[in-house]
Formats: sequence, structure tokens, C-alpha cells
Amino acid sequence: MALPDHSQGPSCDTSAMGTYRASPAKLMLYGNGTTSQLRSVVTQLCGTKAFVVTGQSLYEKTPVLKNVEKQLDDMHGGTFYKIGQHAPIQLIREATAMMSKSGCDILVSVGGGSPIDSAKAIAHNIHEETGKWIPSIAVPTTLSVAETTQNAGFTTDEGHKIAVSDPEQVPKAIIYDGENALHTPMNLWLSTGMRALDHAVELMYHPLASEIPTKRLCLEAIKDLFTYLPQSKANPDDAEVRTKLFLACYASLFPFLFSGGVGLSHSIGHAIGATYAIPHGVTSCLSLAPVVRLKASNPNEAKEIARIIPYIKKQSTGDISKDAQMVADAIADLVKELGLKTTLTAYNVPTGEEEEDAIASRALHGNKDHKDFANLKHIIRSLY
Repeated sequence: MALPDHSQGPSCDTSAMGTYRASPAKLMLYGNGTTSQLRSVVTQLCGTKAFVVTGQSLYEKTPVLKNVEKQLDDMHGGTFYKIGQHAPIQLIREATAMMSKSGCDILVSVGGGSPIDSAKAIAHNIHEETGKWIPSIAVPTTLSVAETTQNAGFTTDEGHKIAVSDPEQVPKAIIYDGENALHTPMNLWLSTGMRALDHAVELMYHPLASEIPTKRLCLEAIKDLFTYLPQSKANPDDAEVRTKLFLACYASLFPFLFSGGVGLSHSIGHAIGATYAIPHGVTSCLSLAPVVRLKASNPNEAKEIARIIPYIKKQSTGDISKDAQMVADAIADLVKELGLKTTLTAYNVPTGEEEEDAIASRALHGNKDHKDFANLKHIIRSLY
């Protein structure tokens, strides 16, 4: 069956029409202590020796990596632990060279979006060199949800965010272990939870998001994120709540095949994140509520956003635009409740129309004639 042509910017998918393309992901394990099943997962994916990709802080300051290496035992073939925020390309090249010499036949990424995207990029590089795809297993410690997608974002030497995309880059297995997440700093944990909320909300009006299962799962994810993020902040040592949040983040970006951006909030995040060293989760704290306010003026998109109202325990006004605005207000209130409210000024982003033009242009891939360009500049101005 031919896929629908969305190049002309269609109205949003509806429950009566849509397409779901299944991801090549094979296995998702969840529960406290499930890292102990890592060897079994490697075997199920026909691997014999695993190369681990992670970040320096996680490697040096927590027991998570030591446990991963212990569980792999003689299947452990090496660890690259220098992946930094936004996955710098030079480190990916270095890790690719190390992986190529290791004799390993499977990748294990441990950490947040940067290590997980880096493992995808390493697999992409090896495929470019050899024609062979190396499968990967993701062991997340944040809620950024890089583990469910075929896209791998990384940062060039010039500081620009770029991406490679292929279905084979999707991790074949994910292990959600709440005990690993107990070592994630609370601000990082909560802000990446806002990133997961960003995924779920923007997929509600994404033209390629199907009603079943994507949007229905997004609605449940939104409900759980609004419920469990404040609980996790109040009870930081509760591994069970962290596992529930892992499941919410999985539902927020349930594996389905699409390329390109998720939505305007994500585009803003990519435009400001790598350039000004603002973490992905924090960019969502900045951009999501203002973008939802903008979308509330579009009847098709407002209709999809308004569906969120009963999932965040609000009473509908009967007006879809007002309901969509209410969702934006609830998102802004959640950011405040979690102690994550911030500004571009706090990250030393220069002010002025020239900078606003540059950010908006990056978010829209240089298309200053885009219908949202002026609105995007207005949103950026409001973030200082």
C-alpha cells in the first residue's frame, strides 16, 4: 500500500484514517533489577561480545556502568565513556574506530539521549564502512526517549545539530531498570521527563502519528508524566516510580518509523540546544508551552491538543481553542512545580533581533519564508 503524501502539509491524522509503520525493535524489558538480564538479551539478539557506549559522569560517578560490565562478564568487549552532551561528532568518530577494532558484534548504550544517539551513529558509520549493521541494546538512565527512534542526532565540529536516519538504527532491545535511574541527578531526570512530555504532546498533532497505537499511548503517557514526575521529585529514592516514568516515556514515543522533526517545540530545542549548550530536557521546559499556545490558534491542531484535557484532570470548556490554551497553561504550571522554570538569559543566549532571526532560521532549516517564521521569532523573544 502506498504511503500518504504529506509533503504539502496535511491536516492532522484522525481516528478514522491513518497509517502505522512498525519499528524493527524486538524487545523491551522493564522493572527494577532487569539489568541482570543483559547477557540473555545479548544472546537473544545473536550477539557474542558487547561494546558499551556511555558518558564520563555516569561511568566515573555512579555504579551503573560497573554493574553493566559485571552483568556482561566475558561478553564485555570494551567501553567508550567519553560521550558528551549533544553527541559531538569527533567523539563518535573516536568511538567508531575503537568499536571497529574491538571484535564486538553488538552495541550497548547506557545513559541519556547522547550515548543512545551516539550508538546509532556508530552503527551508521560502521555500516557505511562495511555494509553491515551492528544491532544495539539501550539501557536508558533518563527520560529523553532516544531509544525508540531511527534518528540519531549529533553535533558537528562547528556546533550545528545534524542527524542520520535509518530503520536499522533503532535499538533492537531496551532495558528500563528503575534502579539505574536512581543515580540520575534529579534536575536531569525531571527535565528529560519534560522532554518525554514534549514528544507526547507534539505527536498529538504530528501528521504521521497514527491514532492506534501512537496517539492513544501518548494520551496515557501524558497522564502518567503529569502524575509521576511530581511524585518522583517528592520521593527521589523510589525506584518503582522511576520505572513507571520509564514506561510513560516509552509510550510517549512508542516505536514507529518516521523521519524528520517531531514538531515545532523540538525544532526550537535543536536550534538552541547544541549552539548554546542547553540540555535537551531544558529546551523542552522553555519551548513546549509557548508552542502549544501557538498551535491552539489552528483548529485542526487545537482539536488534537484539546483531547489531552481529561488526561490532566481538567474540565473542558467546550471550546477547543480555550481547551488547548488550558493544556499550555498546565504544561507551564508543571514546569514551575518541578522547579525547572528558566530562561534563555540564564544560559547566556545573546539578545536582539539578529539572534532571534538566527535561531528561527536554524529551527526552520533556513526557510525564512516558512509560515511560522514570524511566530517563531515571537516565541523565542518570549523565552528571555
